[in-house]
Amino acid sequence: MNLKSLLRAVAAMLLFGTLSTAPIANAASPEPSPAAGATSKHKASPDAIKAARLTRLKNQAGLTADQEAKAKPIIDKYVDDRQAANGDRKKLISLKTQFDSDINAILTPDQQTKLAASKTASVEKMKAARAKKAAAGATASPSPAKTN
Repeated sequence: MNLKSLLRAVAAMLLFGTLSTAPIANAASPEPSPAAGATSKHKASPDAIKAARLTRLKNQAGLTADQEAKAKPIIDKYVDDRQAANGDRKKLISLKTQFDSDINAILTPDQQTKLAASKTASVEKMKAARAKKAAAGATASPSPAKTN
């Protein structure tokens, strides 16, 4: 056996040795399957939700610094109350209605119009995405049956 073929053999053994031990290493420390991860949702912290709502409101309505200072406690209370509602649908609807009226009270008529237009656009975008998803699911044909 010459040196060239010996080097090839060693390289091949190293490669196949590495490939064959990879499944063993993965079996020793399994990662959660995608199906397992799909059942548990990532929950954002209340502080992150509050910051995101304030940022979205600033971007949608163009809040001034004074309005931002007034909106922050309203958002904080709304998020905290939503967390405490524990999925009570009637309570959540009541909270949302109160939140919208409180926020509208600190906005100018022009800002109220901007905010309403932004909300309408978001709803339309969501409806279009749902319709597209439903259409894609309806047109997907089932896989053909196997024939031997």
